[in-house]
Amino acid sequence: MQCPADRPNAGCFQYINPFSANAYQWAAQGIQVTSPDALIGGPFIEFDDGVLGCTGVDCDGPETPLPPLEYPAADTLPDGWDIAVACAVDVPERVLSDVIVSYLPSTIPNSCISSCEAQGYHFAGVEYGDECYCGTGYSGGVVPAAANISDCNVRCAGEYYISCGGSWRMQIYSDI
Repeated sequence: MQCPADRPNAGCFQYINPFSANAYQWAAQGIQVTSPDALIGGPFIEFDDGVLGCTGVDCDGPETPLPPLEYPAADTLPDGWDIAVACAVDVPERVLSDVIVSYLPSTIPNSCISSCEAQGYHFAGVEYGDECYCGTGYSGGVVPAAANISDCNVRCAGEYYISCGGSWRMQIYSDI
């Protein structure tokens, strides 16, 4: 696809992908993206209309919506793991006990669970897109308050169509 000389870095995409899903694509085109909150759009994309591809849309084409957000189902989790709290209210002291956290651009629930399991933890939680928490149980032995599932609306850093918690909202999984 060729765009005008004043817009040489345009690309053809079906969706505006979150930072983690397209940082590599943009870096390959010499465009630096530094914010994990960035949705790439504006002057650099020609949008695929799903019928004619990019040939039917100019380089100032309309923004298209992201695909619907998917919430992991129990049968898609690693063997022996289940959804403990679909969307929990987290607190500054954290709702998991003996917690460790990692921030990874590849975070999805299954990768977080696998990482926690490999380190001997029985609880795993994802929050705010790229945060993976591993814990030994619930803080104080108390199951955290449940939030509305719609509060867990931040897309995973590793896969933009999967939910990974929200702002102070954690999706918690356990093998107990």
